[in-house]
Amino acid sequence: MNAAESQSAPSSAPASIERDTLSGGVVTSGRIVASFRAHWPPLAVLVAFALAAIIVPTFAPVATTDDWAYTRSAQILLGEGRLTIFPVVAATAVFQVVWGALFGLLFGPTFGVFRLSTVVITALGAIALYALCRDLGVSRGRGALGMATLLFNPLVFVLAFTFMTDAHFMALLVIATWLFVKALQGESLPFVARRATRASPLQWTWLTGRFRRELKNDDAWTNGIDGRLIVAASSVAGLAFLARQQGALIVPAVFAFLLLARRLRFDRASAVLLVQLVTPVLLAVGGYSLWLRFGNDVPQVQASFFREVLEEGWSGTWWLVRRLTIVELMYLGLFTLPIMAAALPFARGLIRGIPPRGWVLFAAWQAVLLVGVTALWARGATMPYIAQFFGGGGLGAPDVLGSRPIVLGPEIRPALTLVCLIASLLLALTAARAVGAPLSRERSRAGLVLTIGLGQVVGVMPPSYHYLGWAAGSLDRYLLPLVPLAIALALWGVRDVRMALPLGWVVAAALALFAIAGTRDYLVFMRTVWALGEEAVAAGVPLDRLDAGSAWDGYHLYERGLETRIRSRTPKGGPWWVYFYAPATDSAYVVSSKPLRGHLVVARRPYSSWLQRGAPANLYLLRRLGEPWPPRADAEQLPAVTAENGLATGNE
Repeated sequence: MNAAESQSAPSSAPASIERDTLSGGVVTSGRIVASFRAHWPPLAVLVAFALAAIIVPTFAPVATTDDWAYTRSAQILLGEGRLTIFPVVAATAVFQVVWGALFGLLFGPTFGVFRLSTVVITALGAIALYALCRDLGVSRGRGALGMATLLFNPLVFVLAFTFMTDAHFMALLVIATWLFVKALQGESLPFVARRATRASPLQWTWLTGRFRRELKNDDAWTNGIDGRLIVAASSVAGLAFLARQQGALIVPAVFAFLLLARRLRFDRASAVLLVQLVTPVLLAVGGYSLWLRFGNDVPQVQASFFREVLEEGWSGTWWLVRRLTIVELMYLGLFTLPIMAAALPFARGLIRGIPPRGWVLFAAWQAVLLVGVTALWARGATMPYIAQFFGGGGLGAPDVLGSRPIVLGPEIRPALTLVCLIASLLLALTAARAVGAPLSRERSRAGLVLTIGLGQVVGVMPPSYHYLGWAAGSLDRYLLPLVPLAIALALWGVRDVRMALPLGWVVAAALALFAIAGTRDYLVFMRTVWALGEEAVAAGVPLDRLDAGSAWDGYHLYERGLETRIRSRTPKGGPWWVYFYAPATDSAYVVSSKPLRGHLVVARRPYSSWLQRGAPANLYLLRRLGEPWPPRADAEQLPAVTAENGLATGNE
């Protein structure tokens, strides 16, 4: 470790000097080399992420859980010039469909290309996180560690290799947050006055001079806020809303921060700032609402959100708040694990300088954690608490009959719970120490990031009402917006504390290995599922008699069920997706990860798994007792139309 890493990095001066040095004049090879040397750590992280995308079968011709719906919407947009969001889609999803369609226009509308679009926007979000950390006063090396912590977090990584809305929203959120932070270029006059009351005589002279200069400006109370960046940030927040509804919470959070920081008052300058802040996102929300009313109709799942909130009432809300508070504090430890590991050897530095109110915060955080984790432990619940894409079966949603073999068994999950608990307590110390941070532009910017993050905590609630009463209470991917903001705030909180960066990189590398192997296993698993489905269809199984998991069923059968309003044909006791996505199938033939009662094995296919130990991994094509094999030649076939990616969709 060098001395530069053990102290707070200069926040704005070096960055501005670099920009001045590299801007203007002719771009020479020397300047390119100098820029590369200055920024090689984040570039190395991006290269590692790109190499990981080569190891993972990014272009596998499969959909994963819900992303079949966004894939079909993008294909319809490209093929028919029509933007449509299906009734079963909960997210706004417009941005994602258009973003994916742009990639499909360039490279072809296939599953792999749409997945690549998610990989690209996730990388863009990581770059924005690095820039955000730099503007918070974080050094380059630590900012690069923050990038790696984000990109190779198992939950972030596996979602980056899907076409789900979560990664797109996360990237847009961090880009918008960075632009809002960038817009805060100075301090308000009340801030200058507070600084002056604590200043030395020399500082007093400088501050009073600055006060007089700013007093001459007509926009004195909003001085230091770049209106153009505010418009740009609000525009990106509007795009975030067009990915997921909680994007609408970004601008209100910024408004709340400006009020609390006394950056607004009743004058012309503040009115102009408010117009710049709210207009772009209002245009996005209003345009989407008009499109829903006149062009698409409100998807039934979106319409059910408000109804579910009213039905659950205060009792359901209180249960959800208590549950999610514990869950989110533990997941924050997971999200910041490499950073907290690097801070652990110098934990005394975190404790030093914590003010009394900081200790109150730490005590409350610790009490919630210890009581909550103990209660969950007594019920047999261990991390990951709200598993969907990161759970006992490793990475990826287990939406295939028989689920997936256990990778994180009872010998691993308690240890993971303990590690996340320790990391969360270290993060609590970091937050307690940050309470006493001296007034500065970086502290003001960190306050803005925190306010936006608290808004996203609220944003986790609405989609979670659907899971009230379930053991989990929510889904892990709903927490994805918290990941980059938690990383940025954690790095700001330890910016002037010594850290064992090599230890942090070791933990990040270990998470990366698990994330790459787990995501690779998931896509190989899904590729084998779809291969068995295609094998069954080739053998004569009609599409409306086959269940090959939620993604297969939704992609091939949902639109037919929507058009014909067919009632569910699968007998009671089937998986949720055959009733929700594919009522057209009777599930006489199924693809499963294990033999099932009442079914006979037609075919068994092994698949490769890097993480699974013990018995070999197999998938099975099964037929219900009494069903023939091969299928009868006179069986009624569902008319199939070949999509542009070569797969039959089963649509008229």
